[in-house]
Amino acid sequence: MSEDNKLTVNLYRDGSIESSHEVNVYSNNKQYEDYFFPRSSVKPMQVIPLLIEASNRNIEFTSEEIALFAASHSGQVEHIELLKETAKKFQVELDNIICGPQRPFHDETADNLLISGEKYTKLHNNCSGKHLSMLIFSKLLSVDSKNYYELTHKTQEITKQYFIEIFENEDIGFGIDGCGLPAINLKVTNFLNSIKFMQESRSAESWNKVFQAYLAHPQIIGGENRTDTNIIINSELKLLAKSGAEGVLFVTNNTESLIFNCSDGSKRGVDLAASYFLYSNGWINKKPFEYLDNIYTSNRQNTRAVEIEVV
Repeated sequence: MSEDNKLTVNLYRDGSIESSHEVNVYSNNKQYEDYFFPRSSVKPMQVIPLLIEASNRNIEFTSEEIALFAASHSGQVEHIELLKETAKKFQVELDNIICGPQRPFHDETADNLLISGEKYTKLHNNCSGKHLSMLIFSKLLSVDSKNYYELTHKTQEITKQYFIEIFENEDIGFGIDGCGLPAINLKVTNFLNSIKFMQESRSAESWNKVFQAYLAHPQIIGGENRTDTNIIINSELKLLAKSGAEGVLFVTNNTESLIFNCSDGSKRGVDLAASYFLYSNGWINKKPFEYLDNIYTSNRQNTRAVEIEVV
């Protein structure tokens, strides 16, 4: 990739560079040969086969439910309650999701669980909303949900064919994601061009529902002070933003789409680079970067110990 499409995040301590993160910035306005794993940044697209199937059966999901299905939530109380309410509404057993127990991303929630003597559960897993959607999808298709996470399961076969359609390429690899579901690997350009494709295809209505769900419920998508949530709520534009593991962040306004991918897989690197780039280019205000700059430069005594530079 050209050096023009890279950002470097440098952390200085006592005037010397202590660490650096190199972040690739990809736009749908250019062509790239690079491949990547979108990880959770593919969730806005991954939920659409379920929405199409539900629409065919005259079943409507609420905007909150769609946001939950496409979220990487922080395990806060409101996220857990929405999971339980949605599972009850569609009469599926949450115990059947296969994502493992996870410490909530929201520190206060995690601390409160420890203080009360409670354990982290599968519901606290950031991907539990996606897994719930797979159980519901299985039910709509009248298939056993037991192995819903395997590529040979009908829900995954349909999702795979949908990915081939919107990414306009059969050259899609599949690994295993951190939550146990398939993790796709494809060209960055095919991923970014899918936004225009979906708006001009059978997916248009469903994509609009997903986009509007992100705008309406950013706190469901991530949670308190999560970078994708902060990007959405600190923009005068209508932006969909979705983070993915190993240093990935996807942002689109439905016309221009961007992928930020930190080469060392650093969440710190990609969050700082993306929030700085989006602020510098007028997509968002400075609050998301200022928040990150503060938490990454302050030590335990709340003293500024390092300086951050994005170039």
